[in-house]
Amino acid sequence: MLALSRGEGQSIIINGTIEVKIVKWTRSSVRLAIEAPRDVTIDRDEVWRKMHPDSPTPLDQAQALRAAAQAEKSDTPRDDANHNVPIRREAS
Repeated sequence: MLALSRGEGQSIIINGTIEVKIVKWTRSSVRLAIEAPRDVTIDRDEVWRKMHPDSPTPLDQAQALRAAAQAEKSDTPRDDANHNVPIRREAS
């Protein structure tokens, strides 16, 4: 997960097509403006969970994929001389 600090009037760009802008912030809330292509679905978390009660959220799915990739990476045999280089296996 990426956590960023942004101030009022500042924004972030996602994948070159989605802009999330901080419109207003107070001690207890943040108002966001999201500019995205029409084919991109945007839901509040609680609405998404209500519509998909038995499914992991997209964030949960992404975190599980990252954890699996990290576990696979740590299971990859390494060359003792250079610990950062995976061992190449010759095709049989």
